[in-house]
Amino acid sequence: MDWMERVTGGQFEVGLLLFIFVMIAVTNFIDTTAYAARLAGVRTKQLAVANSLFAMLTFGSRMTTFLYLPLIAGIVETAAKQGTDPFFALEFVLLGAAVGTAAAILLLPATDRFYELGIQQMEKHETSMRVFKSLFFSKQGLKELAGCWRAPKWSMWKGIGWEGVPKDMIILNAVLYGLFTVGSIAAYYAGAFEPDIRLLGSSLSGAINAVAAFLLLFLVDPRGALIMDQGIHRKLDMGVVRSSMVLLAVSRLAGTILSLLVLYPGGMFVAFLAKLIDRFIG
Repeated sequence: MDWMERVTGGQFEVGLLLFIFVMIAVTNFIDTTAYAARLAGVRTKQLAVANSLFAMLTFGSRMTTFLYLPLIAGIVETAAKQGTDPFFALEFVLLGAAVGTAAAILLLPATDRFYELGIQQMEKHETSMRVFKSLFFSKQGLKELAGCWRAPKWSMWKGIGWEGVPKDMIILNAVLYGLFTVGSIAAYYAGAFEPDIRLLGSSLSGAINAVAAFLLLFLVDPRGALIMDQGIHRKLDMGVVRSSMVLLAVSRLAGTILSLLVLYPGGMFVAFLAKLIDRFIG
């Protein structure tokens, strides 16, 4: 892959970057299916069950962060030793988040049906292990899983509009997911600006993600929860609920794309903070 070597300057192994790319893409794909889970939960009036199914899936996806975050730190360490800039390698890694999110949006009808099937199976079998066994270890279960497939079509966008959807919630969701996506990687990238205190810079990743998660939890999620609750009780048209979830997913994609643009200034800002903290404790 000559194009990969040109992008990274030949500093890093192509296989390593592709592995991180795939891991981040998978994580963001599964996380983005949260909107499909909410739609299935509202439609079936089993939102708690849908959220439980999503939590089980996302637990596995979040475990992948333990695989790729140390590798990203290793990329920055290698660049620091070589005196090179890992910017393009980290941009490629961040691109994986956008690709995974975009794939989840395209496959929203399929994942929506998948969660609906999971809800039906939970009502029938009551435990997650029995559901897993019935779906993945039986001929009928595999047939039902295959029946969840829905090819991406332009028709899925019919009826999606802004009427009744809080625009500020959608915009804020994009900004906060941009911060959430770039947070950890920008903290590692700060080491390229201040190599002597790169460990201190990388330690700020948790704080940045905590701030983004806090803002999402208090500013976006409650309004999304209200929309879903009103949808369950049919106080809000299902079309508005569907539009809200789809537009939230799209705004998440916009946030991941935004993260590509703010990696450099984000790394500089974290390096600046790390330098201030170093002076304070020094």
